[in-house]
Amino acid sequence: MDNTETKKEEKIVKAKSKKSFFLKFLIFLVLCCLITSVVLFFFLRGYAKRLGCGLVLEDSYLFNLGKCDIASNTDQLNVGDDAQSNNNSTQNLKDEGQVVAGVVAEVDNGIVGISTQEDNLSENSVIGTGFLVSDKGVIVTNRHVVSNENIKYFISFKDQKTLIEVKSDQIFRDPVNDVALIKINGSEIPEGTKVLSIGDSDKIKLGETVIAIGNPLGEFTGSVTKGIISGLQREVSISQGFFSTQSEVYQDVIQTDAAINPGNSGGPLLNINGEVIGINFATIDGASNLSFALPINRIKSRLSELETYGKFKVPFLGVEYRTRLIYFKNQSLVGAQIVNVVEGSPAKNAGIMVGDVVIEFAGEDLSQKQLASLIQTKKIGEQVSIIVVRERLEKEIIVTIGEK
Repeated sequence: MDNTETKKEEKIVKAKSKKSFFLKFLIFLVLCCLITSVVLFFFLRGYAKRLGCGLVLEDSYLFNLGKCDIASNTDQLNVGDDAQSNNNSTQNLKDEGQVVAGVVAEVDNGIVGISTQEDNLSENSVIGTGFLVSDKGVIVTNRHVVSNENIKYFISFKDQKTLIEVKSDQIFRDPVNDVALIKINGSEIPEGTKVLSIGDSDKIKLGETVIAIGNPLGEFTGSVTKGIISGLQREVSISQGFFSTQSEVYQDVIQTDAAINPGNSGGPLLNINGEVIGINFATIDGASNLSFALPINRIKSRLSELETYGKFKVPFLGVEYRTRLIYFKNQSLVGAQIVNVVEGSPAKNAGIMVGDVVIEFAGEDLSQKQLASLIQTKKIGEQVSIIVVRERLEKEIIVTIGEK
């Protein structure tokens, strides 16, 4: 009797256990279905609707029941939004193009062609570009455009057939910065000619839109190209002389992808406000979209000197150097390693030696500006402190800035 009751109780326990397991499994299955439904709802809604709407006829009961017309309108709305976005992009490009065209129209008659005439030739040959910066007749160009002191130079303004001959004493050259000023008589400037505004090249930024205007190849006068500032504080070596055996190194120049060719030299590089921020002066053979301009701030002191003294007063230290990184006092520093010291120069007299590495000039390090640019910020006769590293030791040298 006892065994029989025990067996009955075991059967009841097993039945309850199976029922409990089945109930738990059912709840689990319901939860899985619910989660799957939610996922399908969020990820496949719209897709299923578009698929179903595509399988039924318009104006049918199922078409109206599924509100397929609303789905179609939603698709059209999305397409319209994309079109609006594309229209905005096109409009922005159009607006920038109009701004550039406006800048060019405003300044192009202030840009001049510079030409030469050999004694045995009757025709003039355009060799470079310049631009007017004063109603008193001051024109900016590159020194290398007017470097030959034994030939005649002429200025031509836009739409003016008469050439203006430039006398030798009307050209002021700065070989250190490759800039030159031409001073013609203000009365020779055609009526209505635009005097170009000078900007601030210390404020330009990478990616900024720029415009170059000049006379590429001496043939396509008044050509306009547009680009961006693609690099700053570049160091460029320019080959010159017979068979290009001589070279000049220019530091802290502007790199742009605006197309510049021979004949563009001396022309303006303008920002989107029509201000001159650079003087186009070089490109690299065999490279595309790689051109260079001198920062316009280099000409500001020359303009002031010409106005005050009637000539240039170029600050001069008397060293040649190359920029390099050095590791000194547990830190990486930008330095100017001296490779040549000019005899009789302020640097030579002060004791600067070949091999010295300048790490500081007048309290400023060389991380932001090149040594050549820092020298040009000083006045002739001014004493400055120069910190150099010599044989792994730091040394201060006091130099009196001379005149070139």
